[in-house]
Amino acid sequence: MIENLRIILFAILTLSFLPAEFIYYSAAEPIVNDPNLKAEIVFKGIEFPTNMDFLDSDDILVLEKNNGVVRRIVNGMSLSEPLLDVNVANANERGLLGVAVVKNDENTSNVFLYYTESKERDGKYDDCNTPTNCNKGNDPLGNRLYRYELIHDKLMNPKLLLDLPATPGPAHDGGVITLGPDKNVYLVIGELTLMGTQASNVQKGLAPDGRGGILRVTQDGKVVEGVLGNTNPLNLYYAYGIRNSFGIDFDPVTGNLWDTENGPSNGDEINLVEPGFNSGWSKVQGIWKVKKDSIGNIALAPDNLVDFGGKGKYSVPKFVWNNTVAPTAAKFLSSDKLGIQYENDLFIGDGNNGNIYHFDLNNDRTELALQGPLADKVANTISETQDIIWGKGFGIITDIQVGPDGYLYILSINLPQERGTIFRIVPVV
Repeated sequence: MIENLRIILFAILTLSFLPAEFIYYSAAEPIVNDPNLKAEIVFKGIEFPTNMDFLDSDDILVLEKNNGVVRRIVNGMSLSEPLLDVNVANANERGLLGVAVVKNDENTSNVFLYYTESKERDGKYDDCNTPTNCNKGNDPLGNRLYRYELIHDKLMNPKLLLDLPATPGPAHDGGVITLGPDKNVYLVIGELTLMGTQASNVQKGLAPDGRGGILRVTQDGKVVEGVLGNTNPLNLYYAYGIRNSFGIDFDPVTGNLWDTENGPSNGDEINLVEPGFNSGWSKVQGIWKVKKDSIGNIALAPDNLVDFGGKGKYSVPKFVWNNTVAPTAAKFLSSDKLGIQYENDLFIGDGNNGNIYHFDLNNDRTELALQGPLADKVANTISETQDIIWGKGFGIITDIQVGPDGYLYILSINLPQERGTIFRIVPVV
């Protein structure tokens, strides 16, 4: 079964390959459901953007998925030359996927990039995306995390930090990376459609090999501390049991990690991710048991999960969409620039509807403050989500960031043109 996220978020570039049910977004202006706020365009014309981060105010790095290009947008203008152009395998959800910037001082920055590296030129027709379509010389080298130095408008001196699987795929590569309060690098990678490992809760499966979890390394690529064990690569895992994810962020108040996760056709999740967190895939998704990639009976206390000697712990999601919305970016607004009522709240983007969802947290910030029909933590119908829809009409949202100016920035793709736009949410003057 092909889930909506695979169809919509990272669809094949040529439109003739898109399924009939593909949602085409119009170029209508997006709407924020707060009359005191509006969305304004920072830049548009990016090719299939996946992720962004800030070098400084009005200075943004943006990734282009299919061509392996890192663009720099300064004061609303794109530099004529990219900062970097790498060879990527780009079938389906492969490509240039994640970026995080660490500013060392006023003059130097390190830039972390996660991408599906290829030996030769970019292009899905040369990509090894099925066992019967592997053109020699351009099967993916791996899903790789690199650290670059920004020197004179170029990303240079790459250092390979993680070399992760890229097959079978070509879906569920994850891709989001972020820096934690501990200054370490956190990366989420899906199970690459292989559900036969212990990291996907198969008791007698293959040993964990880096897929299907949230991994953590130092900025030099070293192991921080083995949460689940001391052998490599199990010692890289901060969390596991993850089918696929496009959103992780740290709560600026507590330092806790949260994520979004994508179900096959339902069971999309928001989770509080504590060290050793087991999200339950492939035995449970949302609050339901999984049977042949479909959802069965409710399983609030699933059994027969892999726990790595008691070091891994399953917990139910903090919120579930019964019908998939393809949640993507997750971002805490660590600013009061949009109003104190939004400060430190959680914002989630989606790929199916162009919506931004807004969540308050409870007093100890371990639960979402949900009311009415959502008090049971499950959105059973689209109508039940109306009170948490904060913005709409944003197309396919691929990233949400807080800028140095304290405003919320939205990265999205508008189809069928497949051109990306950066929006900024600001007060109405």
